[in-house]
Formats: sequence, C-alpha cells, structure tokens
Amino acid sequence: MNNLSEEHVSLEQFCRSCNIETTFVYSLAEQDLCEIIIIEEKTYVLQEDLALLERLSRLHYDMEINMEGLYAIAHLQEKIESLKEEVRSLSRKLDRHQ
Repeated sequence: MNNLSEEHVSLEQFCRSCNIETTFVYSLAEQDLCEIIIIEEKTYVLQEDLALLERLSRLHYDMEINMEGLYAIAHLQEKIESLKEEVRSLSRKLDRHQ
C-alpha cells in the first residue's frame, strides 16, 4: 500500500485541494491527457500527472479555455519538449564532432 501513496493521489483529495470538479478530470482522462486509476472502488490520479492537471485546470478555470483548446495546448507543449530534447541531443553530437 505504500507504493500507492507514492504513485497515486486520491482524485477527490486532488480536486478539493485545487478547487476543481472531478468531472473536469474525467473529461481530461477521456481526451487521454491524464490517467485515472480505480483501486478498491477508490479513484486516483497518477502523481506524474499532477503538474499537468494543475496547469490545465488553471487554463480552464482562470482563462476559460475549453477542452479542445486544452487538448491542443497539451499536445503543443509535448511537441515543444520533444523538440527541445532533440536540439539538446543534436547539440551534444555537434560538440563531440568539433
């Protein structure tokens, strides 16, 4: 059970602490933007998804960005991170050859 607390956070607890609705997180999960886990009839989100969930909830609730916009933003951010990693990798290769 110790791994559970390290890897998962109660959906109810997360939503209460961020002052958001659980239906919002379910909608994000439907868009494959986060993962919801059900263990012994309790619902959890992955610890690794928390930063993204917090960022998306701020965009949705504070800036009134709809689900389609959140999906686009999340995938653009993912693409940016991928491109950054590619640039770092190419830069290391270039440094080795100079």
